[in-house]
Amino acid sequence: MKKLLLFGLGVIASLSTLTSCKKDEVISNPTITFLNNKSSYDAIKSDSSYTFIADVEATGELDNIKIFDVSNGGNEKQVLSITKFDSDTKHEVKYTISNLKNLTTTVKLKITVTDKKTNVTSETFTLNPFISINTYSATLLGSLYNNTVGSFYSTSNGLVYTVNTAATNSSLIDLIYYYSGGNGATIGAADDSNINTAYPSTVSWATKNKTRFTTTSITASTFDAIVNDATIDALSSISDTKVIGLAEGNVFAFKTEAGKKGLVKITSITKGLNTVTQQQDFQFGTIEIVVKVQK
Repeated sequence: MKKLLLFGLGVIASLSTLTSCKKDEVISNPTITFLNNKSSYDAIKSDSSYTFIADVEATGELDNIKIFDVSNGGNEKQVLSITKFDSDTKHEVKYTISNLKNLTTTVKLKITVTDKKTNVTSETFTLNPFISINTYSATLLGSLYNNTVGSFYSTSNGLVYTVNTAATNSSLIDLIYYYSGGNGATIGAADDSNINTAYPSTVSWATKNKTRFTTTSITASTFDAIVNDATIDALSSISDTKVIGLAEGNVFAFKTEAGKKGLVKITSITKGLNTVTQQQDFQFGTIEIVVKVQK
């Protein structure tokens, strides 16, 4: 009888210990694991949308999953709430970011998981937009006689070349500037006859890129507001070998031989000093441009 009493007390003590352990058990915070462990994505030109995927686990059982847009300086805007799950402790979260073609700023999304023990975990996913244009600023000289800056421009790298360096980099040259009494401020291609007259060395270049041009009615303010290639890609009838009579505020279009379309805004045209006659002359001055070109 005494042995039975001791056994019973032992069982009770064991149950008490087990109950105490269960009560004091520590539940870990939920976990969020993004697909391939990548918490960011850089959009590419072909993307129209992107879906990020994250696996969520909660040993304390899931209570809710919320997604907030925190792109605006960290201010939270709830965009999704999930209360039905794949199981009590696991769920695969999918969220699609649409209209990437017109996306111009970074999107940041915070996913927050709360379990039934009120434990909370948050992680942030970042999507960087594809910027479909390059924007460059440049100053070109209107004469080959001053060889310190250059009159030859590459839209692929935004660099200006002198008459000497352009000859050895002819495959890169898309725009050439000169000023004449008849045509005024002019930008043309290496295969244009007036360009060849202004810069005789272009005649023997190994490559003479057939850039083509056209004037536009696009205003300077409209040009400034362009952040992607939608407007640029819609340009058509670009067939001239040069654009002439350029003035401050003009915006003209071009298409390189490689098929890249772009726009150029004239920000200023200035006189320069003819070192031979010591007279101010546009022919020895400069033109300042801003270029927006497809990547």
